[in-house]
Amino acid sequence: MAIVSYRPHYSVEDYLGWEGDWELWDGIPVAMSPAPNFFHQSVAGALYFQLSTQLRENASCPGRCQAIYECDWHVDSSTVVRPDIFITCEPPEGSWLTKRPEFIAEILSPSTREKDLVAKRELYAVNGVPHYLVLDPENRSALLLALDEDGTYRELAPDSPFEIHPGCQLRIEVAPLFG
Repeated sequence: MAIVSYRPHYSVEDYLGWEGDWELWDGIPVAMSPAPNFFHQSVAGALYFQLSTQLRENASCPGRCQAIYECDWHVDSSTVVRPDIFITCEPPEGSWLTKRPEFIAEILSPSTREKDLVAKRELYAVNGVPHYLVLDPENRSALLLALDEDGTYRELAPDSPFEIHPGCQLRIEVAPLFG
């Protein structure tokens, strides 16, 4: 006699009623705690400032392109993620992003390292995120990935220019992020 496994499957509607810091991956709740530490937040703030400044000062970047810090992206009806930083060139249709961002950055911490390097990398590739930056404060390193036409990421030099919108090129200065 086979044993039937029961795995609950939650929706975005369920997610919206939860307390605490969660993401929802294909209907499965994923705890996002403990809160990021001081160095993590310092790196995130420096990256956000860099990206926001470039978007504002680059005349080729449409004014609607903006860097967003820790906001939900509702990928579909059973998946919600909260990247550390993303860039979108599409205004949200409500209180959160529902369209794919052009760029996502995750900053590794001991509790999220494996999730960011494996699960989120796959989730972002499958959902067509063109550029994915992974910053590692522990090793003071960066991994910049660009999505190929076959749906897989290829590695770029961390300080390579990359285009998030036709004519809108950005470049990450890695060393200053780790202060």
